[in-house]
Amino acid sequence: MTATQDVSLADWLAGLVPELSPPVEVHRVGAGQSNVTCLVRDHDGREWILRRPPAGAHDRTAHDVHREARILRALAVSPVPVPTVVATGQDEAGVDGPFYVMERAQGEVLETEAEAEGLSRSDRLLISGHVAEVLVTLHSLTPLDVGLHALGRPDGYLERQIRRTERNWAMWDAAGAAAAEWAECRRRLTKRIPCQQRTSIAHGDFRLSNLLVEQGRVTAVLDWELCTLGDPLADLAWLVDDWKGPEDPAIVMPSPTRAGGFHHRDRLVDAYAAATGLDVSELPYYRAFTHWKAATLLQGVVFRRRGGALANHGSVDIADLESTIKFLLHEALELV
Repeated sequence: MTATQDVSLADWLAGLVPELSPPVEVHRVGAGQSNVTCLVRDHDGREWILRRPPAGAHDRTAHDVHREARILRALAVSPVPVPTVVATGQDEAGVDGPFYVMERAQGEVLETEAEAEGLSRSDRLLISGHVAEVLVTLHSLTPLDVGLHALGRPDGYLERQIRRTERNWAMWDAAGAAAAEWAECRRRLTKRIPCQQRTSIAHGDFRLSNLLVEQGRVTAVLDWELCTLGDPLADLAWLVDDWKGPEDPAIVMPSPTRAGGFHHRDRLVDAYAAATGLDVSELPYYRAFTHWKAATLLQGVVFRRRGGALANHGSVDIADLESTIKFLLHEALELV
């Protein structure tokens, strides 16, 4: 997206960051289809990140960017690496609706195979190990100790997630081409929900493209919009679903690990299980659930794209989105 100068935002930021050098330029970054992420750069090259909900957002929890900012501020005192929040705003600085601004943390996002191919083999292996370590660190936090004990209910995570996913599907065109497969997944998932072994702070979308990395280390965990108290194995499932190898087929959601040279997903699972002591024998169920939920979220992207809310951002063809939805549901049925 072409950068645009923003005088109102520059004036607002200057009151918070005395060393800011106007003017500032703003442009949207990332391929995300949910909350909008914009890079803000001043005349001297200093950078910040602005987050706001997408146009026409209906889910107040998933798109509550002020809640996301509160989570980041709480985790700032923990060992989990997160960016520093500068300030939150509402209908000011030339931005309609709620938003927040955070410092641009060091590191780069790996979103595609091409970006991963630029890493050395040693960095790929180091990143593999550190990603698992960061997830273990997050799930080892005591919510009360970081002030996040009221983030959500401590039990019944999967039941709540299934109900919310049902509501979203109904809102996002439940009569779509994949409706029958979606309904069969829901029936199987509802029939045999495993016991929640532990309550942790669950990120909700923990994958490599939501992390900043530098020199083989994770420097920041991003995109906390879906964070809540929940079942840690759902986070592990999100990670290994995204952690594809070169032999796995490509879908509309790119997976940088398809470039090869990273640890196999089984090694991440083994390291996580050894560090947390959790029984991961039901991980196929959790992966089926995350496949099903991802398919539903993509249906929301299709719905918003058809309605024009996303304009051309991401340049993802609707037919490719629908093909990926059917692929995810097919895999979910096999897993469950």
